[in-house]
Amino acid sequence: MMIWHLYKKDMQSYFSSPLAYVLIGLFSLISGIIFFNLLVTYSDGIQALPANYSQDISFLEEVVLRLFANINFLFLFFIPLITMKLFSDEKRQSTLDLYWMAPVREWQVVMAKGLSALSLVLSMLLMTIIFPIIIYGVGVKNFSTLGAAYLALALNASAYISLGLFCSSLSENQIISGLLSILSIMFMWMITWGGNLNSNYLVAEIFVYLGITSHFERVLKGLMGTQDIVYYASFIFSMCFLTVKSLGRRNW
Repeated sequence: MMIWHLYKKDMQSYFSSPLAYVLIGLFSLISGIIFFNLLVTYSDGIQALPANYSQDISFLEEVVLRLFANINFLFLFFIPLITMKLFSDEKRQSTLDLYWMAPVREWQVVMAKGLSALSLVLSMLLMTIIFPIIIYGVGVKNFSTLGAAYLALALNASAYISLGLFCSSLSENQIISGLLSILSIMFMWMITWGGNLNSNYLVAEIFVYLGITSHFERVLKGLMGTQDIVYYASFIFSMCFLTVKSLGRRNW
């Protein structure tokens, strides 16, 4: 019940200010431009090839998967904008102390803020529902691929939000928290890239598993396995646990 009250408070805070509407509008605009460009590029590519080669170009790979990969890239900037003020702003204004005066535990605050941030991101993704409708209109009725793509985005968004929560709990400065979130997400990408460049098989496999990119690509392609479920669950739980411990520093 306490989590629900805190969740409603944060959601009202989002949508009572222009922030949520600006983010949703900007996200919709940029993702729409990306989708349009991918469609045009695909169409031009098909027309430029001989008829017997055009069937070798997959619409799902060239448009759908690239679209959702680009949306995941947009998360690099949009999610830190959402999470950077969750704790930093309340620390700066000393309003976070009001929670501790009430019968509220740190994990309840973390859960409520994480769920509210995820709800805002899902609201942004809801605006992209027009893309599957257009894709269906051109004859692509592979709903399992679209479902896997949205699941991949939701899982990555949850991971990025949990990481952003931890970064926000480290500083009273929103800008510093936002930059930490961006750099941390980029680091998670670079781990996978480092694994792909490593000549040692064992080290490469460890790096690839620890990096978030390989898991996102597996889920995106509908290949999600137990290792991916364990990875996302462990990552989100670990970041939330560290955030709770970070908030608990006031008792030290």
